[in-house]
Amino acid sequence: MIFKQFNFDGCLAYIIACERQKKGAIIDPSHDMEPFLDFVISRGLSIDYVIDTHTHVDHVSLAPELAHQLGARTVMNRNTPRQRQIGATVTDLFGIEKILAENAQKRIDLYVADNEELTIGDITLRMIETKGHTVDHMSILAGDRIFTGDTLIIGQCGRTDLPGGSSHDMYESLFLRLMPLSNDLIVYPAHDYRGNINSSLGYEKINNVCLKTPRTPQEFEQFLKGLFPPLNAQTGKLQCGLSTEPSDQSAELGPLMKSFCISMESFLATPHEETAIQPEDLFRNINRKEGLFIVDVREPKELQDTGIIEGAVHIPVREVAARIGEFPKDLDTPIAVYCASGARSAHAAVYLRAFGYRNAKNLEYGIHGWQDRHYPLIKMA
Repeated sequence: MIFKQFNFDGCLAYIIACERQKKGAIIDPSHDMEPFLDFVISRGLSIDYVIDTHTHVDHVSLAPELAHQLGARTVMNRNTPRQRQIGATVTDLFGIEKILAENAQKRIDLYVADNEELTIGDITLRMIETKGHTVDHMSILAGDRIFTGDTLIIGQCGRTDLPGGSSHDMYESLFLRLMPLSNDLIVYPAHDYRGNINSSLGYEKINNVCLKTPRTPQEFEQFLKGLFPPLNAQTGKLQCGLSTEPSDQSAELGPLMKSFCISMESFLATPHEETAIQPEDLFRNINRKEGLFIVDVREPKELQDTGIIEGAVHIPVREVAARIGEFPKDLDTPIAVYCASGARSAHAAVYLRAFGYRNAKNLEYGIHGWQDRHYPLIKMA
């Protein structure tokens, strides 16, 4: 996969493309066309779609202009005409009305519905309607990545007090549409003002101020009322997701989250053989008693069903960050993490690298590969 993130003062945009066929898509472009065009040309890409996850109120979309230059089609959600009707009723809201009016003139070549799919070479993009920030908001699922626009932002959600916004819809989008998805998904939002690059859905479920506390829909709507700064002329510019909640925990997680983001990008860019340990090598290290710290990140029931590798410590993947004190004090300690197939443990390895464990590796093929080789497992009592 070819992938590139663009950051314009906290507004994030993306290019994703198929490595084999060089076909791609641009997501939420804004501010300056040149960086997008330069990347497309430098990588020899053919752009099929330019997609806006929703009608933006804080910046003007460049989707039609880029589509014209690149021979692509612009794509938005089927509810965009309704969102534009709502925007047309706004006449005086600190300049927002001007941006809405300009975006309302942007051409749309293709409207997509919930769960509709687009293909770019070997990559499938699945649209998930996630209303709340706007009526026409959608997230885009692409393999192990999800582009969440202004619905799920790192550490919080998008504000719901703008034209077309709804706290009730945001609750349903977060808890009924996004929360059931895999913890392993890498989250790429449309905004971040804290220097973060990405997150994972599992991390957000545990640490996101909007997700980590169980709330009824009514409690959630009340909570959001105090989460964002008021819309007023003194803010200087509109920010679609900026939490003002004082929290010692969020202050502690800030540097860690940034490290986690950088670690994830590094992990994805590092040659696979440097971040994985083969079953044969782990088996040999155990027999030689080479001091490897082994962690099973599966759920308890999985351990009961299959057993555990000798010497492994059980820490479910969602608890890795909270139980980091149970890991070796020496950050140079070699660590092997595993799950059923290697997907969840890959993210555990990223967590550990964010904490400074640069020798953390993921067991290739997980417990399935271990069993295929008939290596021993210890049954749980």
